[in-house]
Amino acid sequence: MWRCLLLLPWVLCAEISVLYLSWYDDPTTTMTVQWHTIADEYGDEISIQYPNGEWLSWQGEHVQVAAFLIHKVSLVDLEPDTEYSFRIGHDPQIYRFSTAPKTLEDPLRFVVGGDIYDNIKLFRRMSQTVLEHNPRFIVLSGDIAFSLSPHPFRTSAMKRWISFLKDWKHLMISKNGTVIPFLMIPGPHDIAPDHYELFFSLFAFPKKQLYRTVNFGNYLTLFLLDTGNFQPIEGCQTLWLEKELSSHTHVPYSFAVYHESAYPSHGPYYDIIPKKIRTYWAPLFEKYRLIAAFEHHNHAFKRTYPIKANQIDPDGIVYISNGGWGSNYHTAKDLWYLEKKQRKGSVLLVELHPQKALVETIDLLNQSMDQVTFYPIKK
Repeated sequence: MWRCLLLLPWVLCAEISVLYLSWYDDPTTTMTVQWHTIADEYGDEISIQYPNGEWLSWQGEHVQVAAFLIHKVSLVDLEPDTEYSFRIGHDPQIYRFSTAPKTLEDPLRFVVGGDIYDNIKLFRRMSQTVLEHNPRFIVLSGDIAFSLSPHPFRTSAMKRWISFLKDWKHLMISKNGTVIPFLMIPGPHDIAPDHYELFFSLFAFPKKQLYRTVNFGNYLTLFLLDTGNFQPIEGCQTLWLEKELSSHTHVPYSFAVYHESAYPSHGPYYDIIPKKIRTYWAPLFEKYRLIAAFEHHNHAFKRTYPIKANQIDPDGIVYISNGGWGSNYHTAKDLWYLEKKQRKGSVLLVELHPQKALVETIDLLNQSMDQVTFYPIKK
C-alpha cells in the first residue's frame, strides 16, 4: 500500500453502483473501501482528504469474479473519531466516512440486525428507519443477502450479492454523502463450504476465518462468532473464544454477535446448533461476564430473562434477537426463558454511554418495541 500526492485529470465516468465500507482491523484508525466495476474504468486508486485539507491517493488491488472487478483499498494510520472525504479514481463524486472514537466520551450509536435481504420491500423500508438514527456503524448478523437461498427466482449467488450491495449503497449513505461502514458475520444462507471463495472475494477478512474480535478503543469489544456455517462451534473456535473473553475482562462493554440462536424464539430448542451454543459458548459468556448476546435466525423479536446455567438468574446473560431486518415474520413461542417476544420485523439500536448502554428494539415504522439498560460490569 502506498500514498502520494494526487495529480489526476477529471473525466466523466459512469456512476459506481456498488460501494461499501467495512472494518477488518482497528475501527478507530482504519477503513476498508470496496467497489465494483465491470471494466477497469476507475483503476484501484482512491483519494482521501485529510483533516489538514490535503488530498492524498491510495492504491489498492482487485480480484475478478465473473464479469465483475471487485476493488479494495485498505486505509490505515487514520485519526480516531475523524471525518474523511474520499473519491474513487476519476469519479468526481465525493463521499465521506468517519473513524470510530478511541475513547467513549460522547454517546456512540450502532445498529445490529440479521435476516436482512429476503423480502426486499421490507428491507428497503427498514433501512430508511435505520438511516434516520444515524448510526456510526452497523453489524450485519447473518442471512444477509440470502444468496444461497433455494428460491427459484434467484439465479446465482453473485447476482444476489450484487443486488443487495447496490441497494445498500443507495440506502445506507446519508444526504451529505457519509457512507455507514459495517461489520458482518454470515449465516447459513450466505456461505457454505462450496461457496466460500465468492464470499471472501466480496468481503474483507484478515484471513479465511469468520470469527474474530473487534475492539473499539478501550470501551467496547464485539465477539463476532460463526455458528457452524464455515467453522465448527466446538473445538478451535471455542478455545479461541475463551482466550479472547479472558483477555478482555477489563473492557466495560462486551457483546457477542452471531446468527443462529442459543435460545430460539421460533425454531426447535433442541436443534443441534442451539444446543451446541448453550453447551460450548454460554458457560463462557457467564464465566467472563459478557454484557449481552445478540442472536438472530428466528425472524421473531425476543429478549430473554437473564440466564445462567440454563436457568433464570439475575446474574445471567440476556439474549436478544431482532425480528428480521428484511424478512417475513414468524410467531414466537411461549417459552420459559422469554421475557419479551413479538411477531414483528425490527433492528437493535445500541447506544453506549460512559455510565450505561441502552439497547432499543425499533420496528419498521420507527416505533420502539422494547428497551433494556445494561451497565458496565466492574470486572
